[in-house]
Amino acid sequence: MRIVVLGTGLLSLLAIAQAHAERVTCESKGKQRTECEMNTQGEVHLVQKLSKTACTEGVSWGLSKHAVWVDGGCRAVFENASASAASAPAASPGAIPLLNAECPTGISVHADEGGPVYINGKEAALKRFNANYFEARDAGSGTTVSLTRRPDGTMDVSYTGKGGANGVCAVK
Repeated sequence: MRIVVLGTGLLSLLAIAQAHAERVTCESKGKQRTECEMNTQGEVHLVQKLSKTACTEGVSWGLSKHAVWVDGGCRAVFENASASAASAPAASPGAIPLLNAECPTGISVHADEGGPVYINGKEAALKRFNANYFEARDAGSGTTVSLTRRPDGTMDVSYTGKGGANGVCAVK
């Protein structure tokens, strides 16, 4: 009887943990970039690769403010097992490296080591989503810059602007 009660208790704990986890399957069709909406605050992990092509964080998959993105034929299941979106860490500019980037449509990005981040010379509001993903927003221009740290420590920079403008920035 004791074993049954213990087993039931473990099943209850697993059910509670799964209730807090969010899973999303995201697929890059035609090797094009696709965004799949999900809560990306906290820690998001790839839990199952479904494609034959590679799914490499920062290269063929990554995070934006409200979505996981895939590219280059990556198809996978992603999970955010954080207990709550409110538990996501606050902005921590200390993890931002010194960088300069040029984006399409004349957008320039500069980050001092340890922050802050500047978009076209104006200090932007910085938000940390996890240890490898940050967003800087210039409310005046409506531009959001996404900064993603690759596993090798280099940074990828992309932007989203007004009217659906978006693109990949060249890090110098």
